[in-house]
Amino acid sequence: LDLLGTEEVDGFYDVIEWAGVQERSTGRIGSMGISWLAMLQWLVAARRPPHLAAIIPWEGSTDPYREFGRQGGIFANAFLEFWWRLQITPQQYGYGTRTAEELAADRVLLFDEMQRREFIDDWYRERTPDLERIEVPVLAAGNWGSLHLHQRGTIEGFQRVGSEVRQLLVTSGTHIGPFYEPWAKARQQRFLDRFLKDEQNGAEHDAPVRLAIRGRNQIEWRDESEWPIARTEWRKLHLDASDGSMGWDAPPHAATTSYSANDGEQRFTFTATEEVEFTGPMALRLWVSSSGDDVDVMLHLHVEDRDGNVRLGIAPQGGPIALAMGWLRASHRALDEDRSLPYRPVHRHTDADPLVPHTPVALDIEIWPTSITLGQGDTLVVRVRAEDDELGPMAHNDPTDRAELRTYTTTLLTGGEYDSALLVPVIPAQRLA
Repeated sequence: LDLLGTEEVDGFYDVIEWAGVQERSTGRIGSMGISWLAMLQWLVAARRPPHLAAIIPWEGSTDPYREFGRQGGIFANAFLEFWWRLQITPQQYGYGTRTAEELAADRVLLFDEMQRREFIDDWYRERTPDLERIEVPVLAAGNWGSLHLHQRGTIEGFQRVGSEVRQLLVTSGTHIGPFYEPWAKARQQRFLDRFLKDEQNGAEHDAPVRLAIRGRNQIEWRDESEWPIARTEWRKLHLDASDGSMGWDAPPHAATTSYSANDGEQRFTFTATEEVEFTGPMALRLWVSSSGDDVDVMLHLHVEDRDGNVRLGIAPQGGPIALAMGWLRASHRALDEDRSLPYRPVHRHTDADPLVPHTPVALDIEIWPTSITLGQGDTLVVRVRAEDDELGPMAHNDPTDRAELRTYTTTLLTGGEYDSALLVPVIPAQRLA
């Protein structure tokens, strides 16, 4: 049992090719599925099985390090343990009939591997699809609330595949629910009919991007031609540690604020004077120092209306979740310059560069794509946090990974030479509900 490993992908490849030459087969094989079944589709499509004709990876990550095991370099222990226990252990061959020792001898435990592999190595690379090699038509579906795992990877997959026909849906709802909605099944059927049965239904001309824009009171579907949206106006909201505010103008003076790296946080707020929509990726340039040699930064974004009501997103299991999230361990701050963009920093995660205590450094923190609409008087809240223990299966609180870091004090610096700022994707005004 070696999930995402070469043997599993080989098996998927063999099934596609077996099906493609059966007497009852048209020779055009498609694949469709959610979560793990989507992650595998990216891997096998990059292998280019001759009979594979189309794929529908629905909420499937594409980067096992950055999206699955170590967001921002921080070990995602709670999810790996929760998911493995509920979804994988009962599926292993011989479960319930073989001894624990026999089962352990026949599996690679992702928790152990990802816990001990702090940096990207050949083990992670084996499990990372070469997206540019994918050439078959792709209908990729993501979900704004699928933070911590699939949302980033779905959009990365759409952007990087070499397919002539590539389409992106981004939904809002639970992890499983939207897949079975009537509109979703109709879209899946239309796509597969076109590329597996050669029905001339025009599916190849459907909008390349269809987004569930999160309005103030409801979802509004909108078609776009590309991602990020071409008409995006990239603007900076400058942080001010003196009063916890954010604004379009840089603060007049430098300021600092400090909190416990165990359970502290600092909030920064921006109140809209008119309706504004942020749809796309975000990035935070944050100047920090630590009393120790490292610091973990966790970002959670939400909205508060003028009456103080909090607006959150829908998490994979249906509960509330932040509207956007980002993570970074400061010692992992080195960027992959070839892949990074101002609105989407990509970190190398190949070695550590410890901090010098009490010496400021700039962190460029990727915030996964989002859709947030503010009405007049609504406030965007950015929580710069030391921990996310309350997130249950999405928490990063492994004692072997974070214990020492939680004993330090974190300091944030803003203004002057320390221009900490949130880069936001402003979409020109359209009236939303």
